[in-house]
Amino acid sequence: MPFPTPPGPGGGSAPAARYVCGAPVTLPLQLITLALEITPRLPGHPLEVATDLRCALERHTGGPHFDLVREPGRPDSGAVWTLWEEGSRPECVCLLPDCPVDNGEPGGANEACALYEGHPGVHSYHCADPETGGCHPYVYAYESGHAPM
Repeated sequence: MPFPTPPGPGGGSAPAARYVCGAPVTLPLQLITLALEITPRLPGHPLEVATDLRCALERHTGGPHFDLVREPGRPDSGAVWTLWEEGSRPECVCLLPDCPVDNGEPGGANEACALYEGHPGVHSYHCADPETGGCHPYVYAYESGHAPM
């Protein structure tokens, strides 16, 4: 269902609601082990590796899907990601640097992008994820019937 574009500040248009892709996949056992081995200086436990994955990128129709597999726990270390094509299983994991962009809001409203550097599409803080309850404020307002029309 398409969402109308709400009026923005000063009567302009705000961006339309955007959603994460959410394409599901399960991480194979051999990649769980590799996700731990790829960061030897930051040892971890197999339970720290995400296995039920959903594409974290903005909804898309082509190209690979990506999801975060493991965060090594240091802000400068990047994170372990996997990728897969539609209808396939992941075949690799890779250590990618974190996206350096944040929303620029002051104080506690500041939110960093949770994706990897150079990702396609919009930053994570612009996308709603109805599966996990993460929701862009306008999407929430529209779906709850409180959005201005």
